[in-house]
Amino acid sequence: MEYSITLKDQVMTIEESIGVYNTVKGSLMDEEESAEPDVDFSEIEFHGENVAKIYDIDATYIDKLLETYSANNKNIRDDNEKALQKLEKAEIVKVVYRAILNAIDNKEVDEEEDIFIVKRAFFTDEKNKAVGDFAHTWFVEKDALHLSAIQYVIGMDPIPNISDILNSRDFNKYKAVNPDAKPLKYGPEMKRQWRSALDQVIVPLADELR
Repeated sequence: MEYSITLKDQVMTIEESIGVYNTVKGSLMDEEESAEPDVDFSEIEFHGENVAKIYDIDATYIDKLLETYSANNKNIRDDNEKALQKLEKAEIVKVVYRAILNAIDNKEVDEEEDIFIVKRAFFTDEKNKAVGDFAHTWFVEKDALHLSAIQYVIGMDPIPNISDILNSRDFNKYKAVNPDAKPLKYGPEMKRQWRSALDQVIVPLADELR
């Protein structure tokens, strides 16, 4: 059996860059001779650090599930959950995808509406909400947080725009809500919590908008 050059290169790239995968359904036959459907990437299990190389496969598969979803379609909903689990999506990302399906179920979103517009709206709203909630909890400026989030990459140190965030904080308002707060601990703790919010919530949400 001859592999097409393009598909063979794709498989080799995944094997070399990502690591282990269990099962790929279908055959990778020569494009001129094969009438088989495209490879079902949902069966691939990804491991390793080079996430960027699998992102197109990731986004394409999830988007396809959304495009083919009809209200209360349990099979596609289950496939979506399995895909999110296999691709190790952050919990907040899973929550947003479920919200999109729920909105279709409840006719809050038209099934015929462009899924990319729907997806962008939901993930943008959730990302903005996360920034707004943090600003409200820690009494810092949202604009400073947004500028930080735009520049941040996981693991980056120092956190971008952290000086402006710290300078925008209002300890008196924070202490009014948190009477036991100490001035010397307020800044460092807020900084730690902002990094956590970036890593666990904001960056995963932003990744779905790429």
